[in-house]
Order: sequence, then structure tokens, then C-alpha cells
Amino acid sequence: MIRNIIDDVLSFFKSRLLPMIVVFVVLFFLLINRLFSLQIINGQSYVENVAKSIEKDTSIAATRGRIFDKNGVLLAYNELAYSVKISDSGTYGSNETKNATINETINNTINLIESNGDKITNDLPITVDESGNFQFTVADTSLLRFLRDVYKLKSINLLSDEQKNVTAQQLIEYLSTDEKNGYGVSSEYSVQNRLEIINLRLYMSANSYNRYLSFTIAYEASDKTVAAILENSGQLAGVVIEEEYVRRYVDSVYVSNILGYTGTVSSSDMTDNTKYEANDVVGKAGIEQSLDLDLQGTKGSKKVYVDTVGRVTEVLDETQPATGNDIYLTIDINLQKKVYDAIEKKLVDILYPNIRNEDGIETRVEPGLGDNEGTTAGWAIPIKKVYFALIDNNIISLNKIASQDLPVEADVYNSFLSKQAQVVPEINNELTTNSSTVYTKLSEDNKAYMNYIEKMLKDNEIINKDSIDETDDTYQKWGAGNISLEEYLTYAISKNWIDMSKLTSEQYSSLREGYNSLVEYIINKIQSDTGFQKLIYKSLISSGTVNGRQICLMLFDQGVLAPNDADYASLNSGRTGPFDFIKLKVLNKEITPAQLALEPCSGSCVITNPNTGDVLALVSYPGYDINKLSGTVDADYYNQLNNDLSKPLYDKATSVQTAPGSIFKLCSSIAGLEEGVISPSTMINCSGSFDLVTPPPKCWKIKGHGDRDVSTAIRDSCNVFFYNVGYRLALENGKYNSIKGTSTLQKYAEQLGLATKSNIEIYEKEPQASNTNAIASAIGQGTHDYSCLNLARYVSTVATSGINHDLTLVDKVTDSEGNLIRDNSAVVANTMDNVSSSTWTAVHTGMKMVIDFQAPFNGFKVIVAGKSGTAQENSNKPDHATFVSYAPYDAPQVAMAVVIPNGYKSGNVSELTANIYKIMGMN
Repeated sequence: MIRNIIDDVLSFFKSRLLPMIVVFVVLFFLLINRLFSLQIINGQSYVENVAKSIEKDTSIAATRGRIFDKNGVLLAYNELAYSVKISDSGTYGSNETKNATINETINNTINLIESNGDKITNDLPITVDESGNFQFTVADTSLLRFLRDVYKLKSINLLSDEQKNVTAQQLIEYLSTDEKNGYGVSSEYSVQNRLEIINLRLYMSANSYNRYLSFTIAYEASDKTVAAILENSGQLAGVVIEEEYVRRYVDSVYVSNILGYTGTVSSSDMTDNTKYEANDVVGKAGIEQSLDLDLQGTKGSKKVYVDTVGRVTEVLDETQPATGNDIYLTIDINLQKKVYDAIEKKLVDILYPNIRNEDGIETRVEPGLGDNEGTTAGWAIPIKKVYFALIDNNIISLNKIASQDLPVEADVYNSFLSKQAQVVPEINNELTTNSSTVYTKLSEDNKAYMNYIEKMLKDNEIINKDSIDETDDTYQKWGAGNISLEEYLTYAISKNWIDMSKLTSEQYSSLREGYNSLVEYIINKIQSDTGFQKLIYKSLISSGTVNGRQICLMLFDQGVLAPNDADYASLNSGRTGPFDFIKLKVLNKEITPAQLALEPCSGSCVITNPNTGDVLALVSYPGYDINKLSGTVDADYYNQLNNDLSKPLYDKATSVQTAPGSIFKLCSSIAGLEEGVISPSTMINCSGSFDLVTPPPKCWKIKGHGDRDVSTAIRDSCNVFFYNVGYRLALENGKYNSIKGTSTLQKYAEQLGLATKSNIEIYEKEPQASNTNAIASAIGQGTHDYSCLNLARYVSTVATSGINHDLTLVDKVTDSEGNLIRDNSAVVANTMDNVSSSTWTAVHTGMKMVIDFQAPFNGFKVIVAGKSGTAQENSNKPDHATFVSYAPYDAPQVAMAVVIPNGYKSGNVSELTANIYKIMGMN
């Protein structure tokens, strides 16, 4: 028996099943141990982690409301598209591991997206210039608010001086490497990818309490991108493809300043409105921003299960969102478009005849006879200035020239390299020898180089402008050009005006050693600095080394002009000269005033219904394509806009201010009449100068106008008459008190709606009534600063004899089914009931007489009243041209202001105004 048992045991151990049984036993005990650990020891924590990693609560964005013009023409709508999104769905052993993992995932996703030809969304207010340097794209309060959010402060007042003055480069390094607040973004990533990673990490950190909130990397992903993301989903943790609506705009260039665009919500937006979440798409400018809460709609909600890479596996519960409200504007889009085109045509009419086939690159003044406001300057624009403008405004790309892809670019670039090899040693010699040349004795090119170097040092905060003592004798000598840049910079180091710590952390044993380090910085910087490179190209064009034919051919080579074999061959062979070629392209608007960015290159027009305060057109030229900024921001396009010298991102109608010139004489007339210093019948003699002060200011008409009452003084825009008005308003106990005069003028300017904001629904700059020199202020000089919008409100109040409306762009708000939610109308800010009817009659009569003497209005059946103005703010540039008007004279239905900065003379805007009335059928 025992023997049998022993045999069975030995047989068992010899069996081939034994190893398998042992393995199973061991595995069984390991499984029991693991289950004990999961359920007993760590059971509760694993339950919580699994729940967190699987169940996900999220909101569903509502479809954004549409925007229409007053006639129901669609301006903004939504289109369904694929988006690439990311959420933080991982668990990490350390913050360093987390940063490295998320950054690498974002970087790989970006590369996938861009390799398939799609764009990354990035609204970080930092960009990379052509020299590869980081730069801010916002300034002033907008920049401070951004910095407040980056440094996680509650108020911009809590920013330190160091934080306020941080450079874009320093901020990127801080966000990349700071131990506490940085995101560990490696410098090995491309410059653009670093920006895009930081942009996403900022949004993700702003909502770190909700790990599964997703953030958009790219809107409008193509099928190729979608396929690539799905194919690589195993390596892209948290990256998913979702369907969502993207914003689209019709006729976007014409209404860019009004509509604005949308983008991902910023931290400051969330601070201002707790309704927003960190992944929301909100209005970033214009109506999209100001009426965002109407347009947003009501979010839905969804509870889902997701797998370990963030993909939805099951929907547990879902509440559908409610579509946002629709906005109907007061503007007429057809009128808006026609006025925009009319402004561009007028700019061409001004520029075209003044482009001259002459040597030289600097604008020269040629005095000419002006309109009824006096002598205005005729400005010649040498053709070489036009050639350089195409490079200066980045229409011809320096990077494309440097690529040398085509023979013309190669020839031009070789000329540049040769000139650069000559210029850089010359500058180095000027800065390092004891025989440096006094500024005034330098060549014109070298003066430009030295000026640029000083500006570059200030812009990069190497020279601390706040530290400079402007009364210092050496500083004033530099300002007068009586010393060399070498002497000035050496002295600046000795006075601690230069922050040497921005160059290196080394300590210098001598002044000369520190100066040599500064020179080394300058020489290295200018060789890659785009602005300095442009100065070299300017010199090459001026000397004829780079000629007009090469410039024109590059317009074709770089795709600025549409391919045209006949034009190209004619230009290349010499049958068509570059001067005639450029003139023709300007005339045909194939090269636009905005592209040239010469004076004038911009304009604005605001048309209102003076009886209601409705804005019928609010035009800013040039505009831009808001489709490229909404959703996926086209970084290249935004960078182009930001560096465009014609400043398309600035609303010319609401944010660009100029002195009003003689337009202000309407306000001076009302103030003088109502304060009793003149009456409608008061006659003042104009002899050509005003002799009650020294030196005596002059009238535009040298020999004077003779006797004029207020209406004929308005008609003739007689300066001496209004000098007298300003002087009399300033008299106090028989003595001249300028403050009294300017205070009185400001009071009436405010009542007329000129010197106060209009409270329109989009951003407008604060107007400024002059606070100095009552005599000059009375003719629209002094420190007056008003936008076209201010002038439109002003003339609307004059047209209605004192009914001053706040202005509005919004007609009504409806739900998506067309049911009325809110019927909007402008508020009456004030009425000038105390102004006598005789005052209004005198002013209206003068304005009617102005039009009677304006040739562009000859033959009009509708009677128009108006006033022109020219204002000189820079003797080296053409005067600003302004015109305000209303019609019909007896029962005003339309009020209008037109402004062309540097528009030469008011006659130009008079013609433009008449053309706009013709467009409206009011002639």
C-alpha cells in the first residue's frame, strides 16, 4: 500500500504535467495576492481613480447666433467642421514627467496637423518676427492684462515693474523654464511650436481643476489630418477629433472693424464673466465681443465614459444646447461696401498723379495753391520711394529674396550681401575708433544707420529711456547731431542709461570693456535684424543698384501680382518701363494704397441717421479678412497684419484720431454766439493776421477776407474771425485767460457730442478737447483729437439743432426662429434746448454756403450742408483732410463724416463726400 503511494508520488513528480501545475499554482497565488491588494489594501483609492478616469462631465457649446445687416443680409454664420482637441487625461509620477509628456504630445500633434497642410489655432499675443525674435502683438492695457493673467495676479496694479517691463523673449523663457510656473517647454522644439505649446498649456493650466476639459489645437481639420490623428491615437493620449461649428463671415474685409472675430476665451474674459469656461469660443473684438452673451446661447451638458486616451466609449446622459440669438445691425452692407470702394478709389486718385519718375527716395515738398482753407503742400512721391515701399511694407518678402529661388531674387540678394559686407565693417569702424564721425557730417545712409541703431537699443530696452536725463548737455548734443553715436553711447554707459545686464551677466572692469561688449551686441544684431536689412535695401534702391525692373519682376515671382505672361515678358524685355508699369498697377488697384502704405493709405467714413442715432455705415480702410483670425488663427496672416504699416487692425473710424481743423469752427460759432461774444450780425474784419497777440497768427488768405459775419466766416473758413472768437471767449475781467477760453469751448464740444464717447457697441477711443491756447483751439488746432465717429456724432447733433444721440450699430435682437427678443434704439444723451434758433440758423446757413462753393456738389438736386477742414500735425507729412455734412438741408435724414489722414487737402474729401451722396442716390 505504502509502496503504491510512493510509486504514485514518484510518478507524479516525473510527469510532464508537473511544471504546468506548478505554474498554475504560482499564478493562482499571485492573482489572490493582487486581488487582496486591489480590493482590501488599496481598494478605495483604486475605485476613486477608476471613476475619475472613466466618467467625464462636460458642457456642450451652443451654436452661435447669426449676424445680419438692417435688411436681413447675412454677415456672420456657422459651418460644421472637424476640430482637433486635447485634454489632460494622464496620471504622472512628477510634474517634470507631466510637462514632458503633454508637451511631446502637443508637439507631435502639431507636426501631424501641419504636415497635412492645416493650421494651428494660436491667439497668444506673442509672435515671431522675420528676424526670429519674439515680440508682443498687443500694448498698453491689453498687454498688462495679458501679463496679469500669465503671472496669475488679480489686478494689473499688482504687477511689479520688472513684470510690466518684461520682453516677449523673457516671458517665453519664464513660461518655458520657471521652476514654479513654467511648463518645461524645451528649446529644442521649433520657435513656432514653442509658442503654440505655451499657448495651449496656459489654457490648460487655467482650468487644471477639470482635467478632462478639452482644448482646441486646430479647427477645420482636413480629412487627411483626421485620418492621421486617428491612426496615431495610441501615441497621442488625450487627443481626439470632434465635430463643432466654426464661424464664417460674408464680405469680411468690408465689415472687419464692425464684426470683429471669435477665439478661445482668455483668463481675463473668464474673470470678467463667470459664465465662461476655459475652452469656450467667445467674441474677441467688435460686435462679436460686445454682444457675446446674446450670441453665445445656452450650453448643453453631457456625461460620458472615456477610455485611457480620452475617447468617448459611452454617453450616459445628455442635455441639448439652445442656439444663440441673432443680431440685426443698423448698417446697410451694400452701402458699406460701396463706401469702402469709394475711399480706396479716392486714395488712388490722390496717389496716382503724385508718383513722379524722379530721382531720390525722400518725399519733397512742392508748395501749391490749396482750396478755400489756404495753401496746402503738393507732395511729390519719387518712384524710388514707391519701389522701397513694397519692401518696407513686406509686400516683397525679404525671406523669399534670400531664398534665391529665381534669378531676379538671386541677383538682388547678391547685391544685398555685397552691400551688407561693406556697411557692417563701416559701422563697426565708426563705433570703435577714436575718430568717429560727428553725426551731422555722416552720409545720409550712415545717418539712417545710426538713427536705427539708437532706436533698436531703445526698443530692446538696452537703453533705458526712463533713466535718461533729457536736460543733460551730452544728450542734447546728440539730439542736435553735434557728437558721434560712439561718444553718446560711451557717455550713456557711464551714466547708467544702458542696462548692461541685458547683454551679459559678466562684470566689466572698465568703461571701454563694457562699451566693446555693447558694440559686439550691435554688430551681431544688425546682421540679422529685418529693419536694418531694409535700410540696406533702401540704399540699394536709392543708388540704382537694385532697379525698378527687378522690383516689378519680383512682384510676379513672389505671387503678389497674378501671373500674366504678356505683362511679365513686356516688363522683362524693356518694352514696358517699371515706372509706367507701377503707375498702371496702382491705377488699376492691383497694387493698393494699403499695400504701399504711403501717405495717404487709409480713410474712414461714418454715416448716421441723425434723427435716430442709427449708424448706416461705419467704414474703415483698409480692412482685413476676419475669416483668417476666427477659429484657427492664421499665424502668418496675423503677423503680416501686425507688421503692416497701413495698420489694418486699427479701426480708422473709431480709434484713429486727428485734429479736426476748420470743422471745429462750427462749435466755436455756437460757443461764441451763445456766450454773447458775437451775434449773428457781428462783423469782424480779417486783414490776414490776428494782431491782439504776439506773434500774430495768420489767416490762410494772406491778404485777408475783409469784413465777415459768422455765417460767411464759416463759408470762407476765415481763421482771423475765429481767432477773435477764441480770444473773446478767453477774456476775464478784460484780460486774456486761455484756460477760460478752452474750458468754454470744451463745454460746447461735449454738449455737441464731439468731446465725449458715443457709447457705440464696439471699441472707441476717448476723444480729447483742446486744453491749451484758446485762440488756436477755436480753429481746430491746439490739442484737439477726434475720430471720424466723433465727427459724425457732432454733425448729427448740429443737423438736428441740438439733439445729441448716443450712436448705435444694433437694430434688434431675435431668437433663432426670428421672434423679437429686444428692439434696440439709441439713447438721447442730451438736448441743447437753451441754444437759440438764431444760433442754429446762422450755423446752418454758413454750412449751406460752404456747399454752394464746392464744385463736386454742382448740379445736386438735394441741398447739402457741410464744412471742410485741413489740419497740419507734422510739417514733414501732408495735412489731414476732413469733411462733415448732412442732407437734405431742410429735413436732415443723413449725417456724414469723412476723414483721410494725410489726405493733402479738404477738396479731396469734399469730392469723396459728394461721390458717397451719389452712391446713396441723394444728388
